[in-house]
Amino acid sequence: MKKIISGLLTAALVMALFSGTAFAGNGNGNGKNKEFKDLKGHWGKQSVEKMQNLGILNGYADGSFQPDRTLTQAELAVIIERILELKGDKDDFQWIEDDDDDKDYSDIPKWAQKAVKKGIHKNYFNIKRFHSHVQVDRLTACVSIAKALELEPVTDFEMNPFKDLGMLNDEDFGYLLALYEEGYIKGYPNGTFNPYSLLSRAQMAAIIENLLDQQADEDSDDETAPAWASDSTVTATAIRATAVELKWSAATDDEGVVGYKVSYELDRVDKVKYVSERTVTISGLEADEGYTFTVEAKDAAGNWSDDGPSVEVITLEEEAADTSVPIWPSGAALTVSPSVSGVVTLVWPDAEDNEGVASYKVYQNSVLIYTMEKDANSVNVSGLSTDTEYVFKVRAFDAAGNMSTSLSKTHLTD
Repeated sequence: MKKIISGLLTAALVMALFSGTAFAGNGNGNGKNKEFKDLKGHWGKQSVEKMQNLGILNGYADGSFQPDRTLTQAELAVIIERILELKGDKDDFQWIEDDDDDKDYSDIPKWAQKAVKKGIHKNYFNIKRFHSHVQVDRLTACVSIAKALELEPVTDFEMNPFKDLGMLNDEDFGYLLALYEEGYIKGYPNGTFNPYSLLSRAQMAAIIENLLDQQADEDSDDETAPAWASDSTVTATAIRATAVELKWSAATDDEGVVGYKVSYELDRVDKVKYVSERTVTISGLEADEGYTFTVEAKDAAGNWSDDGPSVEVITLEEEAADTSVPIWPSGAALTVSPSVSGVVTLVWPDAEDNEGVASYKVYQNSVLIYTMEKDANSVNVSGLSTDTEYVFKVRAFDAAGNMSTSLSKTHLTD
């Protein structure tokens, strides 16, 4: 079952996310091996370029990819429809004419109407809660896909792999756990799932990459693991009290190395950090402590080496308290999308900090309404009244509690 669904998800996402009218305006501005001008330094650069070089996705005519543009509910509907079609569910839609009499689809783009109607008919969408242009969060996407695939929701809630799902209703929680048990979703390194975080184009490129990698792992006949030269080394390029920067020589493989993992022990607990490049920063360490970091390599078939190089490091003594505040890049601004059914989307750029940004806090009329993960750059704000002026602010915080100045935007709802 898992392998079947994996194949369906992989193919459907590849087809739906970056092709056809489902993503109007995606354009064909960039072909294979051309760099997108807005991906430099972006966390999703590797995933996007890998999908680009496979011929799966393109950018815009102006040479951009817009990696942080979020997906809409209409686009999600088309994705799910194609998943079901690949599964063999090809409705003749005789029932659509009857359903059209008591449902208003006027605000749904023509290219998405068939997919939305199918979702409502099969009960993985609710017409009263469906808004074509509203952007999709992780919870909405996961629950809708789980329902469409007819997964049975988990009812035994003793297992909770995510520490931020306590406020979800039982149905949504059950479907998330069903996807988790199948191995299709996972949380952030800090143990959260961040259900209300929006899904961007770069995140979906990463999802496709993960699914393709998973399918390759299952289908490949390659059983040869990457190899290390006898003189391979790991070097600590920077050592601080609570963090270490590492760099290592390359491993080799008959089919090519696709990633690395760095293993170490912290407080008698084994830790692993996965990366695609040959450098990494390991943070959260203890001052004046000894650590051994070992690197292993992975190939496209999922084979891992087991004889990678290691390095021993002693962190520095405790540093002075961090008093540097996060700062916004020059010209940074908070943008607010036009309101749709009482919902707006706030978008902000990455802030910078000497020790790294830990979180973003979002305020509405000076009241804190969201605390977002450090990788978040957008959030949906709902429940807004029409023809009402709101003041939205975003501040960046580091681990020491230092906060940036606020990005502020006054918005009048429609």
